[in-house]
Amino acid sequence: MKKINALIGLLVFFLAFQSCSKLEYSPKDQVFAQGALKDYASANAAVAGLYDEMQDATLAFDGYLSIWQYFSDECDWTGTFPTRAEFDRKDVFPSNSTMEGVFSAFYDIINYANYLLEELPNISSADFTADDLNKFSGEARLIRGFAYLHLVLGWGDVPIVLKATRPDAVGDDLFVSKSPASEVWSLVVSDLEFAEKNIGGNPAYRASANAATALLSRVYLYQGEWQLAYDKADAIIQSGVYSLVPEYENVFKEETSENIWILKFNKDDQNSNAFYYFPAALGGRRSISPSPQLIAAYEDGDARKDASVAKSGTQNYGIKYMDISTGTDPLYFIRYAEVLLNAAEAAAELGMFDEANTYYNMVRNRAGLADKTLDASNYVDLLLQERFVELAMEGFHRLVDLRRRGKAMEVLEPEGYDPCDAVWPLPQRDIDRNPNLEQSDCCTC
Repeated sequence: MKKINALIGLLVFFLAFQSCSKLEYSPKDQVFAQGALKDYASANAAVAGLYDEMQDATLAFDGYLSIWQYFSDECDWTGTFPTRAEFDRKDVFPSNSTMEGVFSAFYDIINYANYLLEELPNISSADFTADDLNKFSGEARLIRGFAYLHLVLGWGDVPIVLKATRPDAVGDDLFVSKSPASEVWSLVVSDLEFAEKNIGGNPAYRASANAATALLSRVYLYQGEWQLAYDKADAIIQSGVYSLVPEYENVFKEETSENIWILKFNKDDQNSNAFYYFPAALGGRRSISPSPQLIAAYEDGDARKDASVAKSGTQNYGIKYMDISTGTDPLYFIRYAEVLLNAAEAAAELGMFDEANTYYNMVRNRAGLADKTLDASNYVDLLLQERFVELAMEGFHRLVDLRRRGKAMEVLEPEGYDPCDAVWPLPQRDIDRNPNLEQSDCCTC
């Protein structure tokens, strides 16, 4: 699966990349040779390689989807891998190999992005302009920020690595201490803000300024920065670029006006998501299944249910990823519907209930449901419910929403969740290799 969709004539460059694209946790990783970027063509090809890093098989299912969904009340483990079962039981050990792989893969992305950020300014070719530098650097920083967003949400305090690991790296360049989560959040915001100002327009399958703005609405929402969250969501809404697809089921069948940022796959760079969600009777493995709680959360008449969950015999299974034969289903990193719900929640927190109800009911109405009225007594629960069914099986949304709204213990304790589950343990492998890396305090309880 690890193939770089590059330009002809850069074979040596990409051989150098491929030789180190599957390395371990980034403080010990290496990147390809200094000076490999010479002009616009090589820079563009290198940025394409960064998207290839994002397609890593470990991330495509576990990193972006399954481990978060197992750990919430969204999906259940129905497979055979015991390391995934630990997430479902809310009992993840530091030695968990699935977690190790995900943790490393996010740092692979970060290491590659850092390489680009170091090498792009050194290009002196006349066909590589200052605008090109800013655009490509913005893409690298958005993707790096997106990787750190996953890391801080999953593990809290983690190492911040802002320098590409070179073959001659020694000492502190290899053994990076973890930073407080607050500093990681600041880095995420800084990377997204740079991207917002510098990338400009791009198709939905590539990082864009609008993707950065939309993600900032999410990040500020998570941080309780309500006015900033509202302002970023409102900027996307007022842009007029995006709209809700009339039929919810069509969001997951084609490139649409709702997609702000997606990760595309093709028959050469495939994912196995449909295979993992589909039952054996349909050629799948069914390692993950929509939970009874998720299925019960859909109201009567909610069109999202039949567009998200199907049944084969007695088995429920997820159908947001349907291409079991060639694995070309995209991943939906952020959609317009989420931005509307971000705006609704931030507006409610600011006491702007007219705006909150407008955006909330736009999402409900598209699903075939009648208006409900948000007010100071109910908006938290109603918006949690709406986000649950609207964004089901698309990422980390449910787990993060429960945690940030203080509902995780209430909802997930019957499944084994306890106060120590606010973050996952750092991989023991990385602690053993890095003398400056200490286990999270919460994960020693």
